[in-house]
Amino acid sequence: MKRVGDMMGNFDIGHMKQESVYALSKEQDIQEFLKKNHLDTSVMDDYWVEFLDFHDDYQTCLHCRSLENCPKENKGMKKNLVYRDGEILIELESCLYGKTLEEKRLLLEKFVVTNMNEHLLLTDLTKLKIVENVQHLSPNTQVALAHILKYIQEPASQGLFLHGEMGTGKTTLLAGLMNSLAKKGKEIGFIHFPTYLIDLKASFSTGDNEYAMERLMKVDYLLLDGIGEENVTAWSRDEILLTILSYRLLNQLPTFFTSMYGYKDLKKVYTIKKGDEIRANTIISKLKALSIEIMLDGGNLK
Repeated sequence: MKRVGDMMGNFDIGHMKQESVYALSKEQDIQEFLKKNHLDTSVMDDYWVEFLDFHDDYQTCLHCRSLENCPKENKGMKKNLVYRDGEILIELESCLYGKTLEEKRLLLEKFVVTNMNEHLLLTDLTKLKIVENVQHLSPNTQVALAHILKYIQEPASQGLFLHGEMGTGKTTLLAGLMNSLAKKGKEIGFIHFPTYLIDLKASFSTGDNEYAMERLMKVDYLLLDGIGEENVTAWSRDEILLTILSYRLLNQLPTFFTSMYGYKDLKKVYTIKKGDEIRANTIISKLKALSIEIMLDGGNLK
């Protein structure tokens, strides 16, 4: 069937319109619309352009397999015919792929403070294939996963502290948990702590409010990734980390952590000089109050 653009150069518009209306009336998508709204094909004479526009768009979408290959200017959108108050109108709405894109956008908006990449924020535990392959995980990773799955069902004020060597799945597991909480509409803070400190210090001179501590401290759920791996100074320890921990603990706000170090080794990390043991002990005591420590020692999370 000829499209609108193919007809523009034809002088006999009336004849072309009759042919087009007749051809359109035989199309399944048009027949379904007319039947649904109890309309006769005669209405197509008055709304020929709308029916053509809709059908052209419908045909474009019919063989679409991904948003990336969408040829439209408004990717992820489709045109619908609507019968309302005696008139036939064209309205735009998200297609299947557009709805997925919108859901993704809305989900990412729940990560109100983050310096992590989008791929990590969108970690879905169910798609990691670890739930059905629990037997292939290390015992400690199985324990961590059990805690996470329970937490998704029954959120509590005490979070988790996962530690272990690089590649044991600490961040991936907790990213999956944060993703699940974001899907429930909760506001999430998810930061790589060493990088956050660098950005925070830089913001003092630029006036950038993106990494303001106040926003970080007050989110519904907070994940501090890589604590103890930062350049530890009295400022980073006492004014930043301790302030965050104290506020979260006082207000019973769930907080999660990953680290290469367990509680015991972190005490050494945060003892900068002789006489700092009290400060370091305070950090560890607040971590213990805020979280359950679990050591990971390997496991395939793919």
